[in-house]
Amino acid sequence: MNGAPSDPSAEPEPDCPFCQDGGWVHQLGEDGKIDYRVPVVRCKCKAEYDDTRHRLWLLKMCKLPADAGRLTFDTWVKHDDLKEPYEAALAFANGETDVRWLTIMARVDRGKSHLAMAICHRYIERGIPARYLFVPSGLDALRAGYSADGPDGYDAQLRHMMNVDLLILDDLGAQNPTPWAQEKLMMIVEERDMAGLPLVVTTNKPLDDLPGDDEHRIGSRLLRHRYGQIITIKAPEYRLRHK
Repeated sequence: MNGAPSDPSAEPEPDCPFCQDGGWVHQLGEDGKIDYRVPVVRCKCKAEYDDTRHRLWLLKMCKLPADAGRLTFDTWVKHDDLKEPYEAALAFANGETDVRWLTIMARVDRGKSHLAMAICHRYIERGIPARYLFVPSGLDALRAGYSADGPDGYDAQLRHMMNVDLLILDDLGAQNPTPWAQEKLMMIVEERDMAGLPLVVTTNKPLDDLPGDDEHRIGSRLLRHRYGQIITIKAPEYRLRHK
C-alpha cells in the first residue's frame, strides 16, 4: 500500500481558496484585515457563473426565434450601402446615442430583422432585459393570453411589453389590421412613450400609411418622436449579399 488510506469522512478541499466555495467574501479594510462593518461581496469565482445564468435567463425572456443566435452584429454583411444602418443600430445597442426610438424601414428581406435581433443580443450581452416581438404572432399570443395564467396570461404579457427595458416590434404593419390589434399596439407604444423607454420598430410599410393605423397615431409618434431616428435600408435583397 502506498501511504495511509484516505478518510471517507474528511471534507473535500474547496475549489476556491478565497470563499471556500461559499460564493461570498468579506472585504478588506485599509489595514489589510477583514472589515466586518461592510457588506460581503460576490466572489469572482461565482460572479462569472452568475453573469452567465443571468444572460441565459434574459435570452429566454427575450423570446427571440430559435435560429436568431446567428443574427448578430458580427454576422452582418458589411457592404458600403449597409454601413449607415449598421452604425446607427450598433450605436443604439451600445447606448452610445441619445436615440431612444429607432425605426428601421426597408422592403422585404433587406436585413432589418437581422439588425433588430442583433440589437437584442447586444442588450442581453450588456445584461439589460429586452423583448422581441414579431408583431403578427406576438399579437396572436397576447390574445391567447385571455385564457392563460402566469407569464403567458394577457395581463402579464401586456405589462412586460409595456415595461421591459427594450421592446422590438418586428414587422409592424404585417399584422391583421383589426381594431383590437390597433388598440393593443397603441397602448404599448403610448405607454413606452410616456415612460421614455427604448423601442425598435421594423417595417416595410410607409409610416404615414401603416395598415390599421387609420388615424396615424402610431406612425405619427414614430415620425415625430423627440429622440427618434428613422433609417432606411435601400440596398438590394439582403440574402443575395451572402452569395
